[in-house]
Amino acid sequence: MTDITFVKTRYEYDSYMDFYRLVSLAGFPVIYVDEVDVSRPGVFITAPHNGEWNPHISNYDDKPRNAHFILWNIERPSGSAGAVGKYAQANRKLIYDRFFDEVWVSDRRLADETMLRFVPLGSHSGLGEPGRQKRYKFCHMSYVVPRREHIYKHWDSNHIGRNCWPPERDRVLKLSKFALNIHQDNHPFQEPLRWALFAAYGLPIVSEQVYDAYPWSEEFMIFSGYDGIVGKMKQVLDDDYSKFQRMAEKARERFTTDFEFGKLVREAVAQSVGDWR
Repeated sequence: MTDITFVKTRYEYDSYMDFYRLVSLAGFPVIYVDEVDVSRPGVFITAPHNGEWNPHISNYDDKPRNAHFILWNIERPSGSAGAVGKYAQANRKLIYDRFFDEVWVSDRRLADETMLRFVPLGSHSGLGEPGRQKRYKFCHMSYVVPRREHIYKHWDSNHIGRNCWPPERDRVLKLSKFALNIHQDNHPFQEPLRWALFAAYGLPIVSEQVYDAYPWSEEFMIFSGYDGIVGKMKQVLDDDYSKFQRMAEKARERFTTDFEFGKLVREAVAQSVGDWR
């Protein structure tokens, strides 16, 4: 089987904490960017791409290139005009300039529009565990920008599980009845890492609509347009919670087995390079 190694930047990004927790749970080794040897056979996957990667790879232009490099880009295009096209061009340029052999994105519609590779981002049962006692109406685990605040302001802040990091976050996720997902901008693309976290904790998700939710669907998540999501959230909060719990249980089962993080990575790498050493 092909050796798969994940590569971290020396700079710590809080927003990638869950990503590398999934990497660890799936049993993949992790090294730092400055430890990558381009002559070593194997597959190296990094996220995010920052200023450390390109200079390091360029320093080894005189060495044989035996490694297969993958950027897993789970960042969204910004909400500005032309952002998707610029996102596509920038990522494809990384391939043309030989900094990477592939760029993965985890939104199927985004992959189609940018001509980048679609690889779903799965979850893992060890990432979280459902809680029994509920204190908060919902949590969101997102930065509060004006577009989101316009939605959150309809509830008393004491009823919302606040955005936070471990160890407090584990308590907040377990004490929340629902997870609410609002996009940072107007682009209706997925937030796959946040969804993987919510799935692990068995939280029913109410999400703003996306172009293409696969591998999620209305069987596993509740969707609403931005203009109607306050009403949808109030509706589900007044409804029978047990049916939403069953939905969340099905989602957790799906995304920790059939769509388990490590399984999807190994399948994607096998499709790329086969049994290559």
